[in-house]
Amino acid sequence: MIQNTAIRNLQADSRLEMRSSTQAFSNIIEAGTNCSYFESSIITDLAVEHFKIGEHSVDAPLQPGQMVWQAISADEPPGKKLDKCRFKRIVLTVHDLSSDRSVHREHNASVKRGQQILRITQEAFDQGTLLTVEDLAELLDTHERTIRKDIKKYQETYNIVVPTRGNKCDIGPGITHREKIIELYIRGDDPVAIARQMKHSLKAVESYVHSFCRIVYCQEQVNDLFETALITGRSTALVKRCLEIRDKYKVLPEYKERVEKIEELGSKFWVAEDRKKKLGQ
Repeated sequence: MIQNTAIRNLQADSRLEMRSSTQAFSNIIEAGTNCSYFESSIITDLAVEHFKIGEHSVDAPLQPGQMVWQAISADEPPGKKLDKCRFKRIVLTVHDLSSDRSVHREHNASVKRGQQILRITQEAFDQGTLLTVEDLAELLDTHERTIRKDIKKYQETYNIVVPTRGNKCDIGPGITHREKIIELYIRGDDPVAIARQMKHSLKAVESYVHSFCRIVYCQEQVNDLFETALITGRSTALVKRCLEIRDKYKVLPEYKERVEKIEELGSKFWVAEDRKKKLGQ
């Protein structure tokens, strides 16, 4: 059999995917029950969330590609000396085995690194911290100059703010890449088009969209920011920002139908899982 570059890339992707915990669990189900790969994947997805496995666990062990990092608390003011700052222990997904490789294959190493920067700065921000350029250079094994160049390019190209400590003063009025993706979706773009435009993996885009839809519908049901955060497993800061974006577009007549579709999608998560997590039930 003649193997070309595309086939070899797919085979390499498959080998890397086998390293993930969820894929290993799926393989066990498939072998033990003699079911199809599609069926085992569905069972795995449900089990991962229902039994709080992996990223859904309150005390989640590190997953393949993740690492623990000490980052500066987001509450620390700009200009404060490093040795006087308060640090927090956080978990970062430095390597996403499937998402990063697909972006690398479709674009190049620079774009892959850009996706990593956007992901881990957002994860750090969601955990109440801000990464520095020095953090990013160490985490991604590259030069600080390269990191600054990447951040500048993304901010200018997509009109977003990458949430680093150096950008702390701009985070409030600015928009992050996740918020940009959500707004593009509300405006009518489909996830595939958004992934192509933002040079992001489809998996990451769909994850942001699904989280947004889930938060919006859950808030409609419980009408409490903290309970919504608890039920959906997201930070209160993220829930608050998602609701602000919803409110921004909800009052605009041209987006009324789109917001309704978003709530409809969120209702599917509510029926499948979130309703069971509602406090007092």
